[in-house]
Amino acid sequence: MKIKKILYIEDSEEYATMVPRTLGGERSDLEFTIIESLPEIEEALTKGGFDLILSDFNLKGFDGRDVLKKRNLLAPDLPIIILTGALPDETAVELLRLGADDYVLKDRLARLPVAIDNAINKHALDLELRAARWEVEENAARFRDIFEASSDLIFTVSPGGKISTANPAFHAVINPGANGKTSYGIKEITAPQKTEGLFAAITKAAGEKLPVKTETVFLSSTGKAIEVEGTLYPRAKAGKDAYVQGLFRDVTAQRSMEAQFRQAQKMEAVGRLAGGIAHDFNNILGAIEGYATLTLNALKEEDPIRPDIEEIRRAVARAAALTRQLLIFSQKNALQKKICSAGAIIENLQSMVKRIIGEDIKLELQLQVDLPQMKADGSQIEQLLVNLLVNARDAMPGGGTITLRAQAKNLDLQEIKSPTAPESGCQFIVISVKDGGQGMSPETMEHIFEPFFTTKEKGKGTGLGLATVYGVVKQHNGWIEVKSFPGQGAEFTVYLPACPEAEEPAAHTSALPPPTLTPLKILIIEDDDALRNLAGKALREAGHATETARGAAEGLDLFRARRGEFDIVFSDLVLEDRKIIELVDDFVRINPGVNFIFTSGYLDDKTNLDLITARGYRFIPKPYAIDALLKTMHESIKK
Repeated sequence: MKIKKILYIEDSEEYATMVPRTLGGERSDLEFTIIESLPEIEEALTKGGFDLILSDFNLKGFDGRDVLKKRNLLAPDLPIIILTGALPDETAVELLRLGADDYVLKDRLARLPVAIDNAINKHALDLELRAARWEVEENAARFRDIFEASSDLIFTVSPGGKISTANPAFHAVINPGANGKTSYGIKEITAPQKTEGLFAAITKAAGEKLPVKTETVFLSSTGKAIEVEGTLYPRAKAGKDAYVQGLFRDVTAQRSMEAQFRQAQKMEAVGRLAGGIAHDFNNILGAIEGYATLTLNALKEEDPIRPDIEEIRRAVARAAALTRQLLIFSQKNALQKKICSAGAIIENLQSMVKRIIGEDIKLELQLQVDLPQMKADGSQIEQLLVNLLVNARDAMPGGGTITLRAQAKNLDLQEIKSPTAPESGCQFIVISVKDGGQGMSPETMEHIFEPFFTTKEKGKGTGLGLATVYGVVKQHNGWIEVKSFPGQGAEFTVYLPACPEAEEPAAHTSALPPPTLTPLKILIIEDDDALRNLAGKALREAGHATETARGAAEGLDLFRARRGEFDIVFSDLVLEDRKIIELVDDFVRINPGVNFIFTSGYLDDKTNLDLITARGYRFIPKPYAIDALLKTMHESIKK
């Protein structure tokens, strides 16, 4: 049983004794503290700890009004009952207006216990209601803060699609009021292809009274597509129609990054496949070219078969050109990077490009003066530009204008999309090619850099032009961006890292004697049987002595067994058992005078081509012509 502490203000000794004794006989849960002066009242209320004030009305030098004023000032939440002998109605009303919870006449003390309980219970209930009201107001204020400050898009919408409220983030992104509209609906701000799905989600949330997760695309006042995801929550007010509250988040940037990541993964996979195919085809084409050449050399000038063999060699050359483009796309081709000027490359292309794009196409150049230098393979950059310009020309069969821009731009680290980004921001050369053609659909743009994908009529394109552009850009540690919409043309923008103008380090090269027909002793290391046999046959027919090995380890064993008595080691760079470059020093220790010629139809970062050229060794790409092989052999002999 909780003891209720009562502060009893009474200056009559009789009542100060009688009232507690009378109530104490009935209520053992009451504890009285009796005082009679205003200073005592002020001290007691300041100290606190009471559940109720019981006060006589007429006191020495003051009355119940003064007690109420002290209570209102020092303990406004403490209930108070006025105990009096008689009280006019006007005074009773005044006391209640000042805050008295009740008044009890002294000749009716039997009602006092009930009045005390009622006052205390009412006080407890008031406190609960006040706390609940405060919590509601606090929650409302917290919601307002969240509503106003949240970066999420929050809005309420009727089942019919009318938006009634929306937070600042929603208005900042969608900005429906930019068109002067103060009332708008879901249909007006949602991409047409997504409207039906969003309405279905709203209807489901309102009808089933369950939250519904969904994704959609909103349109800003400028027509910009904003991808969002979130949840629709059913809501209802008493006596009013149900509505739905949307809580969405702008995921446009996230979706873009996810799409870029998926595209990069897809292109990497396609690149590996294309590189592998090109490697195998180069071996096959090399064998066809080599044996065709040997056959041609064995025929007399008037032999009627010669034109057929020559046609085979021309077909091989065309096929080799295709495989080279595949290798560029897969970034497995050999680059000859040097310090060069993008501006000079573009200006040198002008006359040739005008012949390529035709008279009905106008080429507009917008080149920044004094573009910075870059380290690049100039021929590959030329190929990139030609392919982009031809692609732009083909997009405008009825003629038009192609705009080629080139400028330098400083990018922050977060803006750089290079495969190997620098530790801080740096300068890039930005080259863009813009046409006024038909434009592309999103579905087409997903595939434009894939090998053999083309929208041209059958027989009018290989589908390798943009794939080659993609490969060149990646090999130069850059990236490419595309903007296009149906009927609005397309713009391809290439970002290539710039570098300060610097003198190229001179590669270490050995002094070479003039070509000679001196017979050479050559070790051929090749894991492709057809090419190994072809190289051996061609070199022997040219008067050289050859021995062959299928792999790096077998070749080194043979070299040791012959005590290094070879003039040249002619080897594929990428062999089945290991990379030959790892064993070069082992060969050189056995014979310091031996020279090397390397070949491959497939290059990557692990082949160390830069190291090979820096040491003065020769490299010939597959498929190689027999005459080119023989010439390289003679040119590579050391004194």
